[in-house]
Amino acid sequence: MVSSNMFLLTQALKSVFTDPQLTDETNNKTGPAFTDLDRMEDFWQYMTDVASPGFYTEQWYNTENVSEYGYILFENRLLGAVQIRQKKVRNNSCLVADDFKQEIKFCYNSYAPAYEDTDTFGPCENLNASNCTYDAFKYTPSTSWFGLSTTGQVSVYDQGGFTMTFGSSSTVFATEIDQLYQGLWIQRGTRAVLVDFTIYNANLNLFCQVQLLFEFPAVGGLITSSTFRAVKLLRYVQTFDYFVLGCEILFVIFIIYYTIEEILEIRNFKLAYFKSIMNCLDIIIILLSYVCIVFNIYRQVQVNLLLDALLQNDQTQYNDFSFLCYWQYQFNIIISITIFLAWIKVFKYISFNKTMTQLSETLAKCARDISGFAIMFFIIFFAYAQLGYLTFGIQVESFRAFQYSVYTLFLIILGIFDFQSLQQAHRVLGPLFFLTYVFFVFFVLLNMFLAIINDTYVEVKAELRNKKNEFEISDFVKQGYTKMRERLTVKRDRIADIRRALALADLNRDKRLEFDEWRTEMKSRGYAEEEIETIFAKYDLNGDRVLDENEQRALSNDLLRQNDAILREIDELNMSKKNNMPVDNVDEDNERSKSAASQRLQAHEVSVEEYNELAKRLDTMETSVGFVLTKIDNVASKLDAYEKPKNKTNKKGRPSDSRNTTDEMNMESFDE
Repeated sequence: MVSSNMFLLTQALKSVFTDPQLTDETNNKTGPAFTDLDRMEDFWQYMTDVASPGFYTEQWYNTENVSEYGYILFENRLLGAVQIRQKKVRNNSCLVADDFKQEIKFCYNSYAPAYEDTDTFGPCENLNASNCTYDAFKYTPSTSWFGLSTTGQVSVYDQGGFTMTFGSSSTVFATEIDQLYQGLWIQRGTRAVLVDFTIYNANLNLFCQVQLLFEFPAVGGLITSSTFRAVKLLRYVQTFDYFVLGCEILFVIFIIYYTIEEILEIRNFKLAYFKSIMNCLDIIIILLSYVCIVFNIYRQVQVNLLLDALLQNDQTQYNDFSFLCYWQYQFNIIISITIFLAWIKVFKYISFNKTMTQLSETLAKCARDISGFAIMFFIIFFAYAQLGYLTFGIQVESFRAFQYSVYTLFLIILGIFDFQSLQQAHRVLGPLFFLTYVFFVFFVLLNMFLAIINDTYVEVKAELRNKKNEFEISDFVKQGYTKMRERLTVKRDRIADIRRALALADLNRDKRLEFDEWRTEMKSRGYAEEEIETIFAKYDLNGDRVLDENEQRALSNDLLRQNDAILREIDELNMSKKNNMPVDNVDEDNERSKSAASQRLQAHEVSVEEYNELAKRLDTMETSVGFVLTKIDNVASKLDAYEKPKNKTNKKGRPSDSRNTTDEMNMESFDE
């Protein structure tokens, strides 16, 4: 919707209509530019010396005539004619003080629709509008359904007025300007003259609606302003434009989806949904998006309807593109606000990190203190604004109205000020106003504001230091790394297990592995029948249900290659993690890597000889344990045998012999 070419287009048009300076005919020196025009005579000189050659590019730089007329700067097609329009107020639209009624017979108020003059004047004075042949001297009401008001520096001007369209050549234009000049077209009641035209640049597919406003305030003089609206009304022309159309359709689908999602959330959470600022932001973005969607469709339909009707008109008529260009410009503003809010919404998705919540936590904690401080600040601030407006508003431009006084005081806080103008306005109050304002507002209040935020920030930072993140981005990476490593480890262990099964399955050591031997060993390790059959059949090339020495070697080599490939993947995964890890975690990761490497070396598979040696040791340990268990059983049997005589002795009343017998039994058991 917006591109740098729009800026270049407006700058090119400004270089033609607002940047050139007039020539002072009294001393043949450089005069004012468009923005510096201040007299009624300057208007006529501007229209003759600047506007006329700007509207009509009729010759090349070598004075040869161009082949086609109606272009500005050779590239920008003028759509229709240039229109000039005057807004007047009638006499006696204001009241003259009784003391001056005898001397002053005329009174022209500032412009307002209620004071507008619609009577014919000049050559058509005292004639009906239907009998007047001069369009510029008879009032023409607005015929546009979509008429827009024009806001100037002095007043707001609606559609209609004393209107005239210029011819299609510089000669005709100069003649018509001279007729207006000789007919005293601009009079005491004139309050504004508006010059409107629209151009189209086919190279960039851009329209630009231009309006030059000349205001003649009730105090006299001249105030100028200009409006350049470069917009893209024909949206879908090039291939990239249709790609944008596809993106817009996708955008509509997303908005519909998120609308349904938000409706379901509102239905579930009721009013609690609106307690979250981010939820409210989602609703605002969705509503603005729907406004953009509706206007985009409406604009496309209206452009197709109005553009055909406007371009079918005669080139001597004015084609009003102001409505389309104005609302397209507003549409761009709405889109920019939507995108701005969408960027703010990014905080919603990074709020799980405690570092990213410092801004929101700080603002939330100091909100109450700032609210109380703001009341005190604005009391003093608006007091100074009112004082500046009432004291210096007559002489200093930056204090000419209360709102401008507020802007000026904000600029002083930022270090932008004009001390000399205040001193010239009043040599005592000016410096006193400036110094006291800087002291109380800048040195005291502003530093109090910063101190509140700074103290709250320190407090929030201390709290967040001991707070655990809800979820770290690094955690997500580590989880993916861990899962990948686990999968590779499982594959490696499985291959190692199959290699061990291959080494142990040949029980008779005849270097011929029969299927029953393979199946028995693999079954003991928990493999399924289908998997056992699949692995065996893959390497049983002759189909005799026996793996000879070559077939076993092929199986072993394949398992070894797969194991090496997995080890390389694990090493690459470790290197990738190490490269993406923060510097302060590298040492810790190195220690973990060394530990994991040592564990991996310890868990390395053993050879057949080592396995047999370990099996013998295990058998020896089992024999020793069995011998110990036999001894324990013997001790238990003797204890049972001695238990019966002890009971008989106790019954006959010989405790001492019983005690001696028990001691002897214990000593014998201890010796055994």
